[in-house]
Amino acid sequence: MTRPSKDEIHYLLLKLHSLTGIVPIGAFLVIHLSINSLRTVGVLPYQLSIDVLNNLPFLLFIEIGFIYIPLLFHSLMGFYVVHIGQTNLLRYRHQRNWLYTMQRLTGAITFVFLIYHMGTTVGAKLWEGKHHFEAAPFLMDILNGEFQTWQGIVIYTIGIVSATFHFSNGLWGFCVSWGILIGKNAQRNGAIVFAAMGLGLTFLGLATVLEFNMNPIPVEATVAG
Repeated sequence: MTRPSKDEIHYLLLKLHSLTGIVPIGAFLVIHLSINSLRTVGVLPYQLSIDVLNNLPFLLFIEIGFIYIPLLFHSLMGFYVVHIGQTNLLRYRHQRNWLYTMQRLTGAITFVFLIYHMGTTVGAKLWEGKHHFEAAPFLMDILNGEFQTWQGIVIYTIGIVSATFHFSNGLWGFCVSWGILIGKNAQRNGAIVFAAMGLGLTFLGLATVLEFNMNPIPVEATVAG
């Protein structure tokens, strides 16, 4: 059995980078924004969803294996792609060149935003030792305070828009590079579908931000102690 060449390893890493952007990272983004949007329905449905997630068995291992490690790999490979990539934006101002550049830019913005978001929520939760049913009131208090400031609203708006664009545009690139969308018509129709998906996810995220801003309701743990 021959050892894979550097070119083959490089190709596989790029394919894995593309795949992890869809599963599990993209799937998690869709689930995360959808669950958070329950806040627009009411405080209790949102709190119960947090309770369910924070009481999953082996939660830490699930987060590390299916979120943090893939996210770290995808991010590092993304910066590598930016490093080796070239854009013809200044020479050829075609739509795909603009989208290519925006994909790299929003990836970097999303990476910085995720560090901030995870540090102020998950990191704070672990630091304060808020687990199980104590997690929901703690996290909701953080977000209630965050969205009462214009800085918090701006940070989350930029972060959400960057993340949803990066995912939806990346989903189109994934389908093209993996041979799912073949031909100009299929690629054009796919771009429309994924753009609509991105707008829908953006709406969910921004609606949640607005709900927190307008109705900062504190809660108690659904199950004591």
